[in-house]
This record gives sequence, structure tokens and C-alpha cells, in this order.
Amino acid sequence: MVSFFIIDYTDSLEKCKIHKTCSRIRKIPFNAVNPTVGHNHIVTDPVKLVNFLLNLRYFPRFRLKAANALVDYGTLNSPVFVKLVPPTKEHLDYHWGERAVRMLWELLELTELMAWLSTLGGAFSALGDYQQACAETAGKISIHQMKLAFRLGDPALVARCQLYLAISLIQKAEFAAAKQIVQRVYRGEKKKPDPETRLLNMCQGIWAKLRYEYDLHQRQEAHRKT
Repeated sequence: MVSFFIIDYTDSLEKCKIHKTCSRIRKIPFNAVNPTVGHNHIVTDPVKLVNFLLNLRYFPRFRLKAANALVDYGTLNSPVFVKLVPPTKEHLDYHWGERAVRMLWELLELTELMAWLSTLGGAFSALGDYQQACAETAGKISIHQMKLAFRLGDPALVARCQLYLAISLIQKAEFAAAKQIVQRVYRGEKKKPDPETRLLNMCQGIWAKLRYEYDLHQRQEAHRKT
């Protein structure tokens, strides 16, 4: 095992141990080792040090060569210290910056699109009690909302979109499918350590609508038969 010490901008001290199969870094008290004793100091910037540490972690042959070089450079009584200094140029990850900007714009566009679909879906859902075509359109809109909710990564929003779909199914007299959706969403939310009250209230309200519409549908069917 070979080790060296890293001194950062705040003079905090970390010890890096190079083992045969890995390398490990741990923080140690500054007075545990006196970095002023001896002359085995290496000055570098954080970018080069990070590259060096990554190579130590992932490449065994590089790890072996680095350990041999440290043994030759330092001694047991005078360990090697790596002193960090600010880089001449700040390292900017332009590729990640461009990716982050694209992700941000996509999030804004998806959020705005979700708001438009919610308004449109609400209008068709309100008319769905009177016209089957509107109920069908409201169901399609809720499916599109669900796809956007999955892309946004919001489980609560996905659950609400499923409940919107359940309302559309109730309006189309598909009560069994609507029942399964409401029960699944309600039970899934109740199992969470901190369930969302708004979502549970939505389930209870849609369940009440389901029971009312089912009873009304049954009475109408019985009246037609007579």
C-alpha cells in the first residue's frame, strides 16, 4: 500500500491510499502530519488531480505505475504532499451546459403543454356528461397528459391523469375499468408514508361519482327493459 496527502485551498488535509485493487481517500486532522517537513511537494490544480484520481480508480496498470513513482519520489519519513492551487483557467463543461439548457427548455415546454391540455381536457370533460364524443376526446387528452407526466417524472401527476381517464370511462359507462383505476390509485397512495391529501380526496370524489352514475345507469337499463 502506498499513500500521499492532498492539501486543498483551505489547508484541509486528506490522505489517499493506493491499494492493489482500489484507491481510497479519507479526511484526517491537519496536525496528524506536518506538511512543512521535507521537500516532497507537488503543486497542481484540481482538474489535473481529479483526472489523476479517476485513473487511479479505474485503471489497475496506471495504479501500479503511480504507486511505484510515489515510492521512488518520497520516503517513509517524508511523504508526498499534493498542494492544490487555482487553475489558470476555470474548467467549464460546455457540453453538459448545453444539455442542461435543453433539459430546462424541455421542462418548460412540457409544463406549458400540460397546462394547455388540462384546460382543454377540463372543458371536454365537463361536456362529456352530455355528449359521448366529448367524453371520448377527454379520455384521449388524459392519455396524452399521462405521457407528459411520465416524461416530467412526477408520480402524483401521473396518478391525477389516471383519475381524469377514469372520469372519461365513467361518462362512457365503462364502470369496471374506472373502478379498477380509482381503487389502484387510492390504494397506492394510502401505502405511502406521506400520502397526498388532494389525491385521496380526488379518488373519493370520483368514487362517489362512479357509484351515482352506476346506480343511475342501472335504473335506466331497468326502465328500458320494462
